[in-house]
Amino acid sequence: MMDFEGSPSSGVVEFGVVILENGEIRETHTALCKPTGSISERDREVHGISEQTTRSKQPFSDAYEQFTAFRREGVFAAHNRHAENSFLKKTWAVPPAVPDWRGNNETAQEWGPWIDTLSIYRVLYRGLESYGLGELVDAFNLRASLEELSLERCPEGRQSAHCALYDALASALLLLRLESEDSLRGRISIPWLLELSDQADAQQELF
Repeated sequence: MMDFEGSPSSGVVEFGVVILENGEIRETHTALCKPTGSISERDREVHGISEQTTRSKQPFSDAYEQFTAFRREGVFAAHNRHAENSFLKKTWAVPPAVPDWRGNNETAQEWGPWIDTLSIYRVLYRGLESYGLGELVDAFNLRASLEELSLERCPEGRQSAHCALYDALASALLLLRLESEDSLRGRISIPWLLELSDQADAQQELF
């Protein structure tokens, strides 16, 4: 599960990655990144990251080996994958040959396919007032767990919404809680989650 903070003008200025294994959080990674352009005042007000605090950091483009290793190890996931996929493709067009993860034992040269908790929750829980990350966390009573995890895992001062690892942890909790649904037991698999992620996009294209 991953989340990026940034914009088209600044590029990625922070990333957060949560690696899940066997229904648990195995490890987390996060870093501030030197921007490729300017950070606007509006963006700084959203994510709280300034050019001054990132001036000495490595640019996101230096993390290529790290992210290709993540991609070889498992399928990528995000809440609204289109933003994260766009950041990756703008920085590096394609990774080297990596597992496809669609259950066909083939390889691919793409950052996807993506598991998308936004799409999955739109399909499984129709009629909610909002599918925003924070609203879903509250709707499914995950706030206390998120706050506890953020204190354990997130850097000091980066333990709130629009901080990359905090938001990645929120998305991870939404994905993990699906296992607690009686109606979904025995159905959850990577191919099934990928299918649901694509299904929401297909439905939106019809309207």
